[in-house]
Amino acid sequence: MRRKGVRAACVLALAVLICLAMNMAAMLVDTPKMRRNAAQGAQMLCEQGATPQLVGGFLSAQPDNYTSVLMVKIAAYTGEEPFLVRAFGGLRVELSAQEDQTAWEAFCTYADGSASPSGGLNYARYWHGYTFPLRLLLCVLDLANIQMLLLFVQLALLCAVVLLMNRRGLGALIPAFFLAYFLMMPSVLGTCLQYMPVSLLALLACTALLALEERIEAFTGMPAFFALIGLLTSYMDLLTFPLAALLYPLVLMLALRLKGGAAGYRLLGEAVACCAAWGAGYAGMWALKWGIVSLVYHSDFIFSGVLGQARIRLSADSDGQAISRLDALRVNLNVIVSKASYLLLLAGMALLSLLCGLRRAVLRRSRRPDGRAAVLLLPLAVSLAWFFVMANHAYQHLYFTYRNLTGGIFSAYALAVFLPGGMRDGEQPPAR
Repeated sequence: MRRKGVRAACVLALAVLICLAMNMAAMLVDTPKMRRNAAQGAQMLCEQGATPQLVGGFLSAQPDNYTSVLMVKIAAYTGEEPFLVRAFGGLRVELSAQEDQTAWEAFCTYADGSASPSGGLNYARYWHGYTFPLRLLLCVLDLANIQMLLLFVQLALLCAVVLLMNRRGLGALIPAFFLAYFLMMPSVLGTCLQYMPVSLLALLACTALLALEERIEAFTGMPAFFALIGLLTSYMDLLTFPLAALLYPLVLMLALRLKGGAAGYRLLGEAVACCAAWGAGYAGMWALKWGIVSLVYHSDFIFSGVLGQARIRLSADSDGQAISRLDALRVNLNVIVSKASYLLLLAGMALLSLLCGLRRAVLRRSRRPDGRAAVLLLPLAVSLAWFFVMANHAYQHLYFTYRNLTGGIFSAYALAVFLPGGMRDGEQPPAR
């Protein structure tokens, strides 16, 4: 156990060092083509609008082009500030609207740092971990081709997860996984820069868990694995739907443990430990960024900026108007349940999952539900609790924060499969 703990600490420390190195390495990447592609990409997003709906009336099909433009401008920033300020400051150029421009068009106008004053400490509270890979990609591809490449990567990872689920004996959960991820709207995830980091990280985590579960357990233990996921989520994500990176791999881990016959009390303890480790990695990495920015700028950045922003996001208030925390959950649920097509899919998949669970129970002549499956209520509870904690953010950005619910939906359908009494490893159905 001590060796495992030392290895876990070393892995997490190495991950932090790599993240710091990536922030600094990004500043060494600068070519004329990168700047041209950044300007072209920002203009393309400008023409699409700030929040277009790819399918009319579906908030789930709405990308956040405002933040995507911001990401392009931050990633391709080339000002003259000191090296560490550029690496960790989240700087970008802001231009005033010209006579023939709207405020949106002016925001989408890319200019390098030598042309205009920078945007100061705006968005410095985030790591902007996407900067290094995005700058590299912009050196060779325009934004449209980057979107197509990342869409392909997402589909490849989805196929990998499904194939690995089948190989690990979790074929009964594939329909539930497919439905939950469909509710995330993959076509939008694969083309919106803001949504890509956490969605790809969630799929990578699922792939690693399914392919390397035994090795991960032997080398560092599962809590360290989830702490690493939380750390990387904090590094890559701009507070979109971070729970996807926790809940999808967590449900798969619990399913593997249930299939393997793990004791219920041990399973619950491990699930809680993994959630806590993910939260520690997520919060700890974010706090590290705040400390670095304060040191680099020699300012009270944490107290003057971050804590004030955190109070807003954790409050039950939206633009000065009081809301209930239940309202935050309700409006996010409404993104899904207000659509007839989604309700039809949810109902059909619920029936399929239940029938699958009952079939497996009949094959092994199980007369009692498998009480251990109740542990799958934990991911669902975490999914719902997020909206009570992050009420302000969830209420104002429901068109993407609703995706925090989909991991809970996956968990609920997995519960329907396992609760009737599924077959465990080493057990064979009775001969007919």
